Amino acid sequence: MNFITYKNLIDKYNRNIDSAIQDEIRPCCYKNKITYLQYQILAVLFDDGALSIGDLSEKMSMDTGNMSAQCKRLEKKGYTLRLRKKFDERVVDVSLTRQGRLVITEMNDMLNKKYKSKWNKLSQEKKDKMIEAYEIMQELFIKK
Repeated sequence: MNFITYKNLIDKYNRNIDSAIQDEIRPCCYKNKITYLQYQILAVLFDDGALSIGDLSEKMSMDTGNMSAQCKRLEKKGYTLRLRKKFDERVVDVSLTRQGRLVITEMNDMLNKKYKSKWNKLSQEKKDKMIEAYEIMQELFIKK
């Protein structure tokens, strides 16, 4: 197989996996009045703690303007808090509120329940292979 064939296959697998996860989490998103993208933003903040709009944008490969707009929407819903840095008002930090932590915990618990038995049935060798495959793809596609 040539590079383009591999790339297209990887893209297809990623789309299928992402679509399946979105289908599972969509009812929870509707319930909490957020989009799947907003769920992903909450998940990053849950895992990494408070981040600047710039750092959050970089982690999610999004434009800072789009990220800023999403974070404003999440703040209006009470899920995030945005604070400008005193030393430089251009820098805005975003963190989860208590309500935001509760929402992301609920959504993660729902996904965990859905996939826990399947995940536990995988051998450690297969789990390691999945991570290794993504590490190889990062080496290939991400500039360093």
